Amino acid sequence: MKMIKNRSIILTWYLISLIVFFVESSRGQGCFDVKTDSLIQTGIEFSIQHDYSKAESIFQQLIDWYPDHPMGYFFMAATMQTKMMDYESDRWSQDFFKYIHLAIEYAEKNKFNKKEDEIRAMFYHGSALCYLAFYEGRNRDYLKALRHGLSGISLLKKVIKINPEFRDAYFGIGSYKYWRSQKTKFLNWLPFVSDDREEGIDMVRQAIEKGKYTRNAAMNELIWILLDSGNADEAYSWALRGLEKFPQSRFFLWGAAKSAFALEDYANAVIHFQELLQSIITAPFNNYYNEYLCRVKLIRCLVKLERYSDASYQMEILESLPLSPEIEAKLKRQQKELSQLKKKLPFIANNQYPVDSLVTKYDFTDEQRSQ
Repeated sequence: MKMIKNRSIILTWYLISLIVFFVESSRGQGCFDVKTDSLIQTGIEFSIQHDYSKAESIFQQLIDWYPDHPMGYFFMAATMQTKMMDYESDRWSQDFFKYIHLAIEYAEKNKFNKKEDEIRAMFYHGSALCYLAFYEGRNRDYLKALRHGLSGISLLKKVIKINPEFRDAYFGIGSYKYWRSQKTKFLNWLPFVSDDREEGIDMVRQAIEKGKYTRNAAMNELIWILLDSGNADEAYSWALRGLEKFPQSRFFLWGAAKSAFALEDYANAVIHFQELLQSIITAPFNNYYNEYLCRVKLIRCLVKLERYSDASYQMEILESLPLSPEIEAKLKRQQKELSQLKKKLPFIANNQYPVDSLVTKYDFTDEQRSQ
């Protein structure tokens, strides 16, 4: 994913960056059986670990079992959104729109006899609208993003009002409260603009502690909130906890790498960025955007450690990446940063790079990239 903090905070809809881990949050109230519940959790874990084909297969099975329920469509759309964010590509946007609108349609039109089923549909409806808002915000369609996002949050708040114990919904609302307040903090002196950052953090923590299905998503969200609020030490601790459970997850690798860098622990930051880089390079899809970002961050660490030979080697790789015009246009800031970093490197005679270097041993040729 996007450096997540820098690329995902569009308007105040960062809250939905990992709402993919939202699941059937009123489970235990007797609607679906244990097998369905197990499938949902398995599909979510496949998404966290980037095994998207298996996640999609599971959620298609849910659609086949419950064709008139928004659940399966929601999770399928969530998987498409997560994949687009992970790979920084709109390649799956048509599928995303198809499933997100089906989730909204079935949540709106179905009449549920039981109150808990109505709450569940309201949850899916609100979450789907937030997902749609997030996509629109990333694509600079801010008016639609604002309209759909506010509608989605309103529905999630209704869920909490009806059932205050619905802890999983605290994650989305708490995240919204924090990022909205953070983006409008310059207006906090006005009597009608409240600062809900602490309340938002508390709600995200409650989702980690008491939520049944959103713990991993809330944990990842808390990492970026803590980094934003200057709490890098605690952010790093949460990132490492995430990696204990999902050691190959790029979501938690980004958080760990950024947290270590913020702590000026450049040696560990190099390790995390290298693990992340290896994962990006060997993923089924690579348009070089995330690889470029990761290598630039890696170079920053290497320069701080005065490992100029390794840094210079990484720069040569960056200059050889076959960037499309679209990707290159999105990387102007990083290219400028790279230009500044070059000026900090002393001259290295004959470009002799240490072959046993940590940062060179996992690099791949173009042929290996495609395998």
